[in-house]
Amino acid sequence: MHTKRKFIEKTVLKILHSDRNQKGIILATLIIVGISIMMFPTMLVKAKLLPKPTADYFTIYVDLPSGKSIEETKKVTECITNTMQNEKEIENMSIFLGESLPVDLSAIIKWRVLKSNENTANILVNLSKKESREETSLLMVSRLRPIVQKACSTEGANIKFIEDPAGPPVLASLVAEITSPNYHKNNLNTLANEIYTIFKDTKTLVDVDIERDQTYKKYEVVLNDEKIFRAGLSIDHVKNVLYAAFEGMDIAYIHDPYANNQIPIHLVLSKETKKLSDNQKETLLYKFNELKLLNSQGMMVPLSELVEIKDATNTKKIVSKNLTPLISIIAEADMESQIYPLLDARKVIMEKLAGKYTIEKTKFLDLKLTHKKTGEEFYLHWDGEQKLTFETFRDLGFALLVSIIMIFLLMVIYYHSFSLATGIILASFISIAGVIYMHFIIDIFSPTTFFITGTSLVGFIGLIGINSRNSLLIIDFAKQLIEEKHFSVDKAIAVSIQTRAKPILLTVLAVVFASSLLVLDPVFSGLGAALIGGTLIAYLVSLFVVPVLIFKPLKKMYPNHDDTFTA
Repeated sequence: MHTKRKFIEKTVLKILHSDRNQKGIILATLIIVGISIMMFPTMLVKAKLLPKPTADYFTIYVDLPSGKSIEETKKVTECITNTMQNEKEIENMSIFLGESLPVDLSAIIKWRVLKSNENTANILVNLSKKESREETSLLMVSRLRPIVQKACSTEGANIKFIEDPAGPPVLASLVAEITSPNYHKNNLNTLANEIYTIFKDTKTLVDVDIERDQTYKKYEVVLNDEKIFRAGLSIDHVKNVLYAAFEGMDIAYIHDPYANNQIPIHLVLSKETKKLSDNQKETLLYKFNELKLLNSQGMMVPLSELVEIKDATNTKKIVSKNLTPLISIIAEADMESQIYPLLDARKVIMEKLAGKYTIEKTKFLDLKLTHKKTGEEFYLHWDGEQKLTFETFRDLGFALLVSIIMIFLLMVIYYHSFSLATGIILASFISIAGVIYMHFIIDIFSPTTFFITGTSLVGFIGLIGINSRNSLLIIDFAKQLIEEKHFSVDKAIAVSIQTRAKPILLTVLAVVFASSLLVLDPVFSGLGAALIGGTLIAYLVSLFVVPVLIFKPLKKMYPNHDDTFTA
C-alpha cells in the first residue's frame, strides 16, 4: 500500500538523490559558518573574559600629586560629593580621607591598602537596590565618570571609578608594564609619559594613571643644638613642643574608676591654627615664630630661633619586578572589552614611537623598544584583566580541542570508520555559528555590549557532546534499518531523521527553555546564549547537514545495498 511520505523524509531524500543539492547544502553551511567567524574581525561580535556584574555600590579613588595636603584632597572629595548628591539612585556616600577603604581582596591587588597618605582619598558610593533602579551601576558609572572628572579634576587630581571585578581581582583592566635592565630613571619616565599620552588619546580607555611617585619639594626642620643650649632649653623640650603642635601628643590621663583603661588627654593645635596659607619657607618660619618656649630663666624664646629650615625632595618608593625597576601605566575600559583598546594603543605605539625607538615584537603582544641614540632597552609587557582573558580563551580553546579529539577517537572505535567519525565532528562543530549569531542577536537588543565570554566557550564545549549525541541517534537508527529492514542507505537515513526529529526537537526545546533563565544572569548570560543558539542550529544541522555528511560513509560501509529508494 502506497503511503504519503512525510515532509522531512521527502526533503532528505530529495537532497540525497542530487549531487547538486548535496553540494548546495555544504556550500550554504560553509557560508553560514564563514559569515559567523567574520563577525570577530569586523567587531560585530566582541569577546571578553567576563562581563562586569551589576552591583549596589561602586568606589571612587582620588589621587592628588605627591606632596599635596589633606586640605587640598578634602576640597576635591567635597566637589565630588556635591556633584553627585542630587543623583536619586545614590543613597549615601562614605569618605575615607587620607586612609584606605575597609580592606578587601580587590583593594590589596590594586595596592590601595598601601596608599594612606594626605594626597589620597576613597569614596564608597552606596546605591539603592538594583531591583528598584532603572539604571544599572555599569551605566551609572559610565555616565557619571566624565561629569565628575570634568568638574573636580583640580589640583592635578586623578579620579578613578572602580567597579566590582568580573573575575579575579587585578591591578586594572589594562596594564602596561615598562621595565629596563639597564635602568636610567629619566629615560624610563620619558617612555612612561609617552605611553601614558597614547593611552589618554585611545578611545574607550578611561581612568588612565601612572603607578609611580612624583618628585616634589619639601622642607626639613633641623634643630640647632648650639642655639637650644644657649637659650637654656633642652632638645627633648623643643621636640615635644614641635610634635605636640602639629601632630599632637598625650600629655596626661583622666582616671575614671568606671573605665576599663585610662582616658588620655590629647593636646594639639587646632586645624585653623596650624594651617599654612601657602607652601613658602617664609610662611613656615612665621608660623614657628608664633610658637614660643619658656626657658629656665623664665624668658619666652621663639621656635623660629632654634631651628633651621632646609629644602629637600621626597624619597620615592621603589617598585620592581624580577629585580628590574618597573613603571606601570594602568587604565580601565569603559563599557568595552580590554583587547580592542589594547590593540589600538599598541598600533599607535609602534607607529608614533618608531622614530625614536627601534621596536621589536617579542612574545605574543609584548614589545621591546631600543632607544636609537642611547641604545637603552625597554620591555613593554601587557598585564591586567586582558591577560586573564587571553589565558582563559587559550585554555578553553585547548579544552575544546581535547574534547573534539576524544569524541573523534570514540566514534572511530565505535563505528570503525574514520570518515563517519569525521562527519559527526564536522556536524557538531557547525553549532559554533549558532553560538555567534545568538550573541549578535542579543547584542542588538541589549543596552550594553553583549560579549562572547569564557562561559560562552564553556557552553560550546558542552554543545560538542550534545550535538554528537544527535548524530549518533540518527546513524544508529539508520544502521538498524539497513541491517534489519534491508532499507537502502538513502531511505534508512531519511526515515531515521524523520523518526528522530521529534525527540531531538523536544531535547532542544528543553535546553532552550532552561537556558533562557541563564541569559538574564550578568555573569552566566554567555553560557545561556551559547546553549540556546548552539542547540537551535544543531537541530537544523541534524535535519539537513548530517544526512549529507554520513551518506557516503554509510554507502561505503554497506556497499551491497541499493542507494536509490523508490516508493
